Amino acid sequence: MISAESLSNNCELLLKRWRKDLSLNNLEKELFSGEIKVLDSQLNKLKEKCFRITAFGRVGVGKSSLLNSLIGEEIFPTDVAHGCTRNAKTFLWEKSLGKVNKVELMDTPGIDEISAKARSRLASRLALQADLVLFVVDSDITAIELEALEVLLNRNKPLLLVLNRCDQWNHLDLQNVLTSIRNRLPLFARNIEIQTVAAAPRKAIIQRDGHVRSEKVKPQIKSLKKSLIELIKSEGELLLTFNSLRQADSFYQSIKIGRVQRNKSAAQSLIGKFATIK
Repeated sequence: MISAESLSNNCELLLKRWRKDLSLNNLEKELFSGEIKVLDSQLNKLKEKCFRITAFGRVGVGKSSLLNSLIGEEIFPTDVAHGCTRNAKTFLWEKSLGKVNKVELMDTPGIDEISAKARSRLASRLALQADLVLFVVDSDITAIELEALEVLLNRNKPLLLVLNRCDQWNHLDLQNVLTSIRNRLPLFARNIEIQTVAAAPRKAIIQRDGHVRSEKVKPQIKSLKKSLIELIKSEGELLLTFNSLRQADSFYQSIKIGRVQRNKSAAQSLIGKFATIK
């Protein structure tokens, strides 16, 4: 039986050889320059054993706060203003876990601030570029969230569903929210793991003058952090390898489709010229 480590090493060698032997003409290099850059970045991450975790979800659900609480520092900007994260931001978390040498955390814009087509493209792109997705919600799951979640699930993307701000409900209400979320998921995803957290909880403090102010208290992320660490230690290298294979296959399929379409156009042009001459 082949071990996970041997499988990962063999796949890495095969991908390295495949990339070296990949023959692209100048037109393909120009047309697919962005995809080539992303592919090479992924293969480099595989070489360095750098595992990427991406936080994904609607605006204001606490994605940035969640990543900050995992790191233990205020790295990603948070603001009460709607939609603080406008572009994807990354942070290299120098954390060695098992066969994984580094963990990269990525924050993304809110999916409800962009059009449906752009949302689908973003979800599809993340499905390739992330080794693990933290899909963050802060209440019962919405139609927009389900739409994006299904794109990731259909791409077989490993993910954890994270319910943030769990401190705002009592135990019974929290269980009702979790049950409602699970019942709205596609049938094939009903057993997906749902983690409950409070990334940036606050506590009301009554001052001597009678005014009430809120103060930050310790985040409630212990269970999620433990699950992430265990997952990366046990399966991180394998997930990174599978994602690299998936990305290489996606790139190759794009090249192949492009070649077929160009050959078809050339053939049609030739037939047209022949018909004109005839």
